Amino acid sequence: MADDKNGKTNKELGNVDEEMSTISQIEASNKKGGKKKLLFIIVPLLLILGGGGFAAYHFLLAKKSKTTVNKPAGLSNVQPGPMIKLKSFLTNLANTNRTAYVKVSMSIELKPGSNVGIFKQLTPKVRNRIIMILSSKTSKEIDSPQGQLSLRHQIARSLNQLLGDDTVTGVYFNNYLVQ
Repeated sequence: MADDKNGKTNKELGNVDEEMSTISQIEASNKKGGKKKLLFIIVPLLLILGGGGFAAYHFLLAKKSKTTVNKPAGLSNVQPGPMIKLKSFLTNLANTNRTAYVKVSMSIELKPGSNVGIFKQLTPKVRNRIIMILSSKTSKEIDSPQGQLSLRHQIARSLNQLLGDDTVTGVYFNNYLVQ
């Protein structure tokens, strides 16, 4: 065997070359395994981020025109009209055996597009009609919920006779006291 300058034989140099090639093969296989591990981490991460981005777009940035509001039946096209709040009414009732009175404050709803100015001009006549209706009732007639409902309808009918054209669409009691 021939010796090189360092005193190593060809056989020893061959073994070193084999060891070097084995080490480089091991490193290469480790690099491939590392790339596979990295691939197994990155792909699911990208899928999760993509899904999250889609969900964020779909729920947060999607057009709101698709949103529909379910309206209760019968209220889909109802437009509220102007509301006129009247001063409180305090009047005696038609009780025969004892003194009784009613104190009521109410709001009157008019048909949409109604002229509020005309209603305000007729307020003294409106108040007079309501007082006449209230003072003709007994406490027994208007003390129950059914009696209050009947009173509301009677007031609306009377005001519509005065104003014409079914101008009054609702009578709402804000305060109601019978004593």
